[in-house]
Amino acid sequence: MNKEKGRFNLRSFTSFSLVISTLIMSWSGFILYVAPPGRIANWGTWKLMLFTKAEWQALHTIFSYLFFILAIIHLFFINWKVFLTYIKSKLKTGLNKKWELTASLVLSAVFFAGTIYSWVPFGPVMSFGDKVKESWEDSLESPPVIHMETYTLEKLSPLLDSVPPTSLLNTLNKKGIVAESTESTLKKIAEENNMTPSEIYKILVSEYNPKESSVTVSEPGGFGKYTVGSVSEVSGIGQDVLIRKLKEMGIEAKGSTTLKEIAQTLGITPREVYSRMTE
Repeated sequence: MNKEKGRFNLRSFTSFSLVISTLIMSWSGFILYVAPPGRIANWGTWKLMLFTKAEWQALHTIFSYLFFILAIIHLFFINWKVFLTYIKSKLKTGLNKKWELTASLVLSAVFFAGTIYSWVPFGPVMSFGDKVKESWEDSLESPPVIHMETYTLEKLSPLLDSVPPTSLLNTLNKKGIVAESTESTLKKIAEENNMTPSEIYKILVSEYNPKESSVTVSEPGGFGKYTVGSVSEVSGIGQDVLIRKLKEMGIEAKGSTTLKEIAQTLGITPREVYSRMTE
């Protein structure tokens, strides 16, 4: 009896691990549901409950894989005989839970289609998440250029009055900031010095004046949330011209119509809508 207690129980281990994986998957999924867009989260290294958005994404992905692996172990290695016996008995006696099976299939189909086609209440749920994400832009700093944290000092040089990349590197080193080479990205430099990409950029900007025309965002990030009016402001194309282009595509739009709404009607992505409107 004592030997049984001391023996490692694979069934219990798998069950506990499945519960833990489910909790972490669910919680990380909720965090990502309300997290700011990557271009903002990565620029200022946004954190919630000690972790950055990238770390929450990693947790969600890895524990999803773990859940899948544990589910396979639970079914095919621990309960395979029970499962096989159940299937054989149902093949012989017939399925006596037809209504339950049908209901579960219908429910899954409704959730799947409702999510894809943004039916109520699925569409509003996702729209609410988008609004929460957008709200972060009021309190967090946006980069001058989308995903500027991926810029190397080489790529950053033309934006800072064409200062030689080596001069940018020397400036950082003089400030006590460790940077390996001009091929290092703002993100990498920030991580190595326990700073944010935004802070590294501000140090360089304080020494060299950026070219305003060079750091203007050429196209909006988070395309789905942009309206026809905001696309007009960003692209410099008249709103009437954009509305006329959309009408030629078979879309009746106005200034407040979002790219997400247009994309859903056309069956393409908001990014593609933006490209077609501004080409």
